[in-house]
Amino acid sequence: MKEVRFMKVKISPGNSKMGSIASVSLPAIKTCRKNCACSIKCYAHKLERIRKNVREAYEHNLRLLLEDPDTYWREVEGTIMANRFFRFHVSGDIPDKEYLLRMLEVTKRNPHCQILCFTKMYELVNEVRAEYGEFPSNLHLIFSVWPGIKLVNPYNFPTAHVRFKDGTTTADEWAVDCGGNCTECAITDEGCWIIEFGGQIIFDEH
Repeated sequence: MKEVRFMKVKISPGNSKMGSIASVSLPAIKTCRKNCACSIKCYAHKLERIRKNVREAYEHNLRLLLEDPDTYWREVEGTIMANRFFRFHVSGDIPDKEYLLRMLEVTKRNPHCQILCFTKMYELVNEVRAEYGEFPSNLHLIFSVWPGIKLVNPYNFPTAHVRFKDGTTTADEWAVDCGGNCTECAITDEGCWIIEFGGQIIFDEH
C-alpha cells in the first residue's frame, strides 16, 4: 500500500529578531544564488547546522514546494490572509521565476498584509519586473547587497547592507540602521516596512 503523507508547510510564528511576524523559509545555500561569498558567513546556514529541527523544517518546505506546490502556496496564502505582516525567507531565497510570480499573485490578492522579502536574485527580479510591471505596493522587496556581487538594479529597488565587524560596509552614510525588531518597526511604520525605492537599510553582522 502506498504511504499517505500529510504534508503541511512549516510556518514560523516569529523569533527574537522578527518578533511576532510570521514567516516561511527555505534551505539556505540550496535556494540561494550560487556565486555569493555570503555563504561562508551565512547565519541561516549556521543555524541549520546546529539546530536539527530548523534544518528539517526548511528541508520539509522545499520538498513540499517541489512535490506539491499548490499545497505550499495555499497554506502560505492562508497564513497571509490571517495576518497584517508576513515575511518570505528568513532563510533561503526566491528559487525561480514561477515562485516569484506566485509570490506576486498572493501579495496582490491580500492587500491588507504587508509582505517583506530580501533577495539577492537581482536578475530574476528585474526580469519579472520588466514583464509584470509595477509590483503590488504591499510587497516590500529589498535587494540584499554583498561585496563581490554586482548590484544590477535598474528599477531602483531599496537595498539592504551589512555593517561588518571590522566596521566596513557597502552602504552610504545616510543608510537607515535596522531597529532590531521587525514587529516594533511594523507597528510604528518604520524601517524595512516603509523604505522607499532608492532607500538603504543597514544591519550589523550577525
